[in-house]
Amino acid sequence: MLRTGDVAVVATFTGMIVGSDFALSGITNVKLLDTLVFTSAYLFGLRVGLAAGIISETIWSFASPIGPAGPIAPFLIAGEGIFAFAGWGARRIWGVDSVPVTANSLFFGGMMAICAFLWDLETNTATAYIAYWPSLNFALWLNTSFGFFTMPFNVAHEVSDFAFGVLLVPALIALIPRISGGRFR
Repeated sequence: MLRTGDVAVVATFTGMIVGSDFALSGITNVKLLDTLVFTSAYLFGLRVGLAAGIISETIWSFASPIGPAGPIAPFLIAGEGIFAFAGWGARRIWGVDSVPVTANSLFFGGMMAICAFLWDLETNTATAYIAYWPSLNFALWLNTSFGFFTMPFNVAHEVSDFAFGVLLVPALIALIPRISGGRFR
């Protein structure tokens, strides 16, 4: 169960995520969602990161300007757990005193890119199963997950998450403790 302060943090991150998703909706596969879920888990713990990711992705899956996600929605929502677990794990490795613009910046960017790849793999695989079951085979799965039409979307997602991981995650990790009164686990 989340404490009152955690609920406020989840609400704040959810508002930032959904607002930025709408603001960036014209740019395909470039969102701050993953970055903010990672950062919330890094700074406030796994429960906060998971809650922010699940609530935000649920809202986006059904209120997106491009239309509802339909049967793929549970997989999109579950995929945000990848970023929450990565943020929580990175905190356990690096601690809260991470200095922006160090080797940690590349570490955060690399983690974000790997998480984006795993998220794309998970959601593309689920899409293939939903679209082609029971006649799905390896060649069809491979084409659906990494084919000509999905590759530009995957690359945009992974590159943008790498850039946000290098540039924004360390800045947010340095800034949020200063403006929040330093309440961290």
